Amino acid sequence: MIIDVHCHIWDKDLASDDLLDIIYEICKQYNFDPNQLIDGSAERLIKEMDEAGIDKTVILGLDYEYLFRGKISYKGYNDYVANLLKEYPDRLIGFAGIDPRRGKEAIVELERCVLDLGFKGVKLWPLTGFYPDDLKFYPFYERVEELGAIILCHTGEGPAKTYLKYCKPMYVDTIAVDFPKIKIYMAHIGKPWTGEAISVATKNPNVYIDISAWEPVFKIAPFAFFQTLIEAKLTCGIDKILFGTDWPLFTPMVSLKEYVQGIKEMKLPPPMKLMGLPEFTEEEKNKILGENAKKLLGL
Repeated sequence: MIIDVHCHIWDKDLASDDLLDIIYEICKQYNFDPNQLIDGSAERLIKEMDEAGIDKTVILGLDYEYLFRGKISYKGYNDYVANLLKEYPDRLIGFAGIDPRRGKEAIVELERCVLDLGFKGVKLWPLTGFYPDDLKFYPFYERVEELGAIILCHTGEGPAKTYLKYCKPMYVDTIAVDFPKIKIYMAHIGKPWTGEAISVATKNPNVYIDISAWEPVFKIAPFAFFQTLIEAKLTCGIDKILFGTDWPLFTPMVSLKEYVQGIKEMKLPPPMKLMGLPEFTEEEKNKILGENAKKLLGL
């Protein structure tokens, strides 16, 4: 089974000017055609999943209202995701977008999304301006723990006009220690703090890392890509590494099919072989592509 644990979804008619600006900034950075990113529809996603052989994908609601204007509220975004789960129940898994700064309202929305809408977890987007380990959020995490929900926390780099300082993996460590029953995975291996993210996943049994948004490194600097994966494999362990894409943000550079195929065909660069580093086995590749996520998500 192949599972993408990190995917965005949007209807271009619902995207506000602020969110379109994020897309345009990404396109400027990588010289992408904006039309390839503006279409974040479920129809396109399912088509590209089929082409890549991806069985299931986690789609994410986003709560961005503390920083960006939107055409729909964060609750409306979660409803949008929920409707897609009904349309594609065998292919899509939902995570709610909830900003814990909302206090009691955040807890109510968490309960609605998990208990009524069938979401598996919650996406935290600290780049909008909050430290994830703020003690004020502990009642929210207590309810996450009680509900058995999973946390996906953004770590590392984000788009223009967002705050990098809130996105260090170390803040996830505090939550993982104080709430050991909550399973947490950190987006993007915390890049540029990859060593820190791997250390947090190493010391905490309940913490994982995903390789979403690593497509540019995979394409442009494969040695760095393999170096990071090898470090993760040899320290936090192969069972902690999850396949994710950040779809559709990097598809002009690396399609879903190409990224899946790239993991399937992974072979270490010759200098790494000379160093005596171990190749990825077929079993290990399968774990990265979906077996690890299958266990994490309870499928």
